[in-house]
Amino acid sequence: MKFILNCTDDWATMPKKKIIIKTAIWFILLTIAGIVAILICQMAYMSQGIDPTQLTKFGGDVSTRMDKPVWQSVLLLLVIAPIAEEIIFRLGVSLKRQAVALWCGLLPVTIAAYFFDAYSNWMVMAATVITGAILYWLVMHFTNDEQWNRWRQKYLRPVMWASAIGFGLIHLKAFSVITWMLLPYCLVTILRPGLVGCAITYARVNLGFWWGVLFHAANNVPGVLVLLAMSGQ
Repeated sequence: MKFILNCTDDWATMPKKKIIIKTAIWFILLTIAGIVAILICQMAYMSQGIDPTQLTKFGGDVSTRMDKPVWQSVLLLLVIAPIAEEIIFRLGVSLKRQAVALWCGLLPVTIAAYFFDAYSNWMVMAATVITGAILYWLVMHFTNDEQWNRWRQKYLRPVMWASAIGFGLIHLKAFSVITWMLLPYCLVTILRPGLVGCAITYARVNLGFWWGVLFHAANNVPGVLVLLAMSGQ
């Protein structure tokens, strides 16, 4: 059985219902694999008398969000983060001309607003909007669908792999501390979003952008439930 990131054209050969089921199965299996890897890694550290969870905090740990209103954290986890991160990492992954043009147009704005809170500075946001509009125009004006179809046949699989790996690696920025001693723990921890990102990438390519957003939000649901339980709501 081919790994899910190597299935680039199921949309053309499988019914939509089967693609959804396939995505869900891989989503669950990869989530479990990521959790098991983290537990094994933590036990290896604990066997040496080291508790890595006390030496660094991962941003995906909902306990780091207890200082914010619950509704803000829920909105971030279920709506803002899935949409923003899917735009950044997967909107253009399909290598279709319109999708790539939209990705180029939205990328500067999304990065500025999501990672740097630039929405509070209208001049910066205006500059990113103008930059995005120019990039969108360049892609639409200087490329055509035929070119992108050729590139899609040649590069879609490596682009899908790059997207999933990049999505995992970006989560390194979520750690409060990274040292050489903690690096193995940090890498294993981001393995989970990287693995889940494989299923999400598959969904994006074979089902569409909003399916990727939906599975991304589903990945955050357990964190939301834990957050609500911890807050007593």
